Amino acid sequence: MSQVNVKVSPQWLRNVERFGRTDTLRGSVTMHSDVQEMSSKVYCASFESPIGVIYLASTEKGLCKIALPKDGKSSFLSWIKENFAPDTIVDDRKRNSNAIRQLNEYLIGKRTRFDLDIDLIGTGFQLRVWTELTKTPYGRITTYKQIAKRLHTKGFRAIGATVSKNPVPIVIPCHRVIGSNSKLVGYAGGMKLKEYLLRLEGIILV
Repeated sequence: MSQVNVKVSPQWLRNVERFGRTDTLRGSVTMHSDVQEMSSKVYCASFESPIGVIYLASTEKGLCKIALPKDGKSSFLSWIKENFAPDTIVDDRKRNSNAIRQLNEYLIGKRTRFDLDIDLIGTGFQLRVWTELTKTPYGRITTYKQIAKRLHTKGFRAIGATVSKNPVPIVIPCHRVIGSNSKLVGYAGGMKLKEYLLRLEGIILV
């Protein structure tokens, strides 16, 4: 567990529900709770970003996967093969050019909100949690406990496990979730990256 604390105004935490009404993502969100229904083509690409090589994929309905540098190509391909038939996988950077541009803009501090269509693949519970994550705006934070409260569940561990499986990190901002004690806790992309993203958004780490 990271010993880094997040310095937050008490008002941020008291008013997280109010902040939650401002979505951080513009565009449509398509949801698939049954992976077997996925028969469309998936367009894959990679690019060199300010934080390293990022792999991403999209369907006709929107961005469905982002693999951060820590994940690597093998993890990315494993996820693709688990969710799509081999004959539907296409290497196509052009199809992902808009997402690549927006991610690069975000990572250099020139974008605070994404304007992308998202095609989420997961269980019903996962989809609920990931959708809730989009309601934490740029430069704000929330906690696992607060997410559980908004979803009317006491399953904090289930929330944490689901957040860690977010298929489109950064765009769906799981890095904005911290522990109830204001400490940074688990991030699939690595704690150094989580710190980087929070500092990028102006959140003070102490």
